[in-house]
Amino acid sequence: MNRFHPAFGRVGFALVAFTWMLSGTGTAAGAPPTADGPWDVGNRRQLLIDHRFIAESFNVELHPHQAVKTGEMTIKPTKPWEVGGVGPYSSVLYENGTYHMWYHVMSSVQWDTDKEAGAICYARSKDGITWEKPIVGLIEFKGSKDNNIVLGQGAGGVMLGQDGGMVFIDPTAPPEEKYRMFIRHGDKAEGLHLFSSPDGLNWTLTHKSVVTARPQAKGHHLDSQNVLFWDESIRKYVFFGRKNQNTPASQGRSIARGESPDLKSFPVVQDMPVVLGPDRFDIYHNQGPVVDYYMPAAFKYPWADGIYVMFPTAYYHYIGGGILPEFKGDIPINAGPLDTQFAASRDGVIWQRYDRRPFVDLGMKGEFDWANARTIYGIVPSVDGRYLYMYYRGGDWLHGWDRNESNKKLLTEAGLGADKDIAVLSRVVLRKDGFVSVRGAYTGGQFTTSLVTFSGNKLVLNIDTSATGIAYVEIQDANGLIVEGFGQTDCDMIHTCNDVNRVVSWKGNSDLSKLAGKPIRLRFFLRNCDLYAFQFAD
Repeated sequence: MNRFHPAFGRVGFALVAFTWMLSGTGTAAGAPPTADGPWDVGNRRQLLIDHRFIAESFNVELHPHQAVKTGEMTIKPTKPWEVGGVGPYSSVLYENGTYHMWYHVMSSVQWDTDKEAGAICYARSKDGITWEKPIVGLIEFKGSKDNNIVLGQGAGGVMLGQDGGMVFIDPTAPPEEKYRMFIRHGDKAEGLHLFSSPDGLNWTLTHKSVVTARPQAKGHHLDSQNVLFWDESIRKYVFFGRKNQNTPASQGRSIARGESPDLKSFPVVQDMPVVLGPDRFDIYHNQGPVVDYYMPAAFKYPWADGIYVMFPTAYYHYIGGGILPEFKGDIPINAGPLDTQFAASRDGVIWQRYDRRPFVDLGMKGEFDWANARTIYGIVPSVDGRYLYMYYRGGDWLHGWDRNESNKKLLTEAGLGADKDIAVLSRVVLRKDGFVSVRGAYTGGQFTTSLVTFSGNKLVLNIDTSATGIAYVEIQDANGLIVEGFGQTDCDMIHTCNDVNRVVSWKGNSDLSKLAGKPIRLRFFLRNCDLYAFQFAD
């Protein structure tokens, strides 16, 4: 039986049905799809990042979305302690109506050699767009306490170089240690340490050497913005950080994962498994990989059920050997461009990497971010909750630009120099849940979920039909039969809709109370639209 609504058209149905049969992914008409389940989704938001809820489909695809750049210079050097630029090892969080940012700066342009010019500064905002740098008055810089430095330059009892950190709220910590800053600081001890604070401003070193690495010939382990957070779902701290695999052409920067029930039982990083790194799909020159991944920016997405996201920095190495025409003789040491990719997971261990296109790409030559675009840690909601904001360090510095004068000379002669010496933080925007969608073809597509049980009383969708898209939802029982009154032809057409919480109705009825707790399937009919998430809301 043709279950497509007449609005999809007979031609459209014939086309997609034929495509489905060719792909071999469908089942016989009317037969229930086979999949694991039922999944108890309760009243929690469900993101469509993978095939968990796609038991049967045709003419739809999982489509990753790129962040939208604002072009803003959100945080730029304006103070004497910031003249060397803003660093990528910075972080942001939202709490109780205030946006907080801890950003790393240098008072020297010699990032690679000046070991005491770094500082972590604090900024705040009421909307995530316009930020202020309040005077916190903790430490003197050149004779004045009129600054926003909270760590480094003597604040917190330390001097810092080019290493910043990341900040998270630890729900297991005592109040005086509510905020944690995870940072590398070799003067105190080996490895990565935690500074803690009751207010995000006054920091004290509380945990030394939380994560360490064994020394090895190709060093620089943990030279990155490594990540630590408490994962309530497994009742453990989780670490994502740099692990060098020491491949022939590079250090083989990769991202390893470790876990511990406390802050003193992590294995050394070499004994942690790599969860994301270079592989056979990446670029190889002269039989060696020339793309590395580090700066994971991984966290558990707070507004949906069981989703982890990662925004790794991808680094392309300039090499010699006649590969790159700009470098026929000497080549710059450890130099090249960086951008940000995206990955998602349901357990933090197995990651879906999609098409590996940039999540934040490089700007055009001459723009402030043509050479690097590296996301900082954290994600915050817009004031109205419909959008997500992230921030990235954009600059006209290639990796390795600041290493020495020889690198600067070689890169400049190749037309790859930092003409303006720009290093700032900029904001990008994404719709809520907007990392990945199930996209229906222009001619129409559909998918049926695996069995689910729920506890809410209405179905809401995060969906974008734009101008020419339409959608319908059908509810089936455990045997694949249409629940009376909730078929496709009963569904009120969803059109002219770009909404993060669109309520679905069937002939004006949106009450699903009688189906709560029963195994059901949803069948989505999507024509030229994107479905990001669904939720059985209360």
